[in-house]
Amino acid sequence: MEHNAGEIVELAVRRQNVNISELSKRLNVNRRTLYNWFKQRKLHTDVILEIGKAIHYDFSVDFEGELQPLNFAEDINVNSRDLSSAHSESVYYWMEKYITLLEDYKRLVRKESSERMLT
Repeated sequence: MEHNAGEIVELAVRRQNVNISELSKRLNVNRRTLYNWFKQRKLHTDVILEIGKAIHYDFSVDFEGELQPLNFAEDINVNSRDLSSAHSESVYYWMEKYITLLEDYKRLVRKESSERMLT
């Protein structure tokens, strides 16, 4: 039986009451990409599985024989650890970038003010 993968995925997302903006953040794609996926008749199984993990939905029922059933308890624990460590690393990364930028700006302002005093 030929099925429309995009429509099935979109319907599952809507049934799970997941906001498209929130889903795009979880998957690290933009909203337009999600809408494009919803229009496609065929989707790569990796895309379907990632969306399923993000919305906590097992697509193996909808795509019988094409997908393996998901073990959400295991995936959720792994993802929450990955997200928390990635978030903390991300915070420190951007904090360091911000501090470096402020220091560079401070040096430029000092250099410019000292050059004005000389002229």
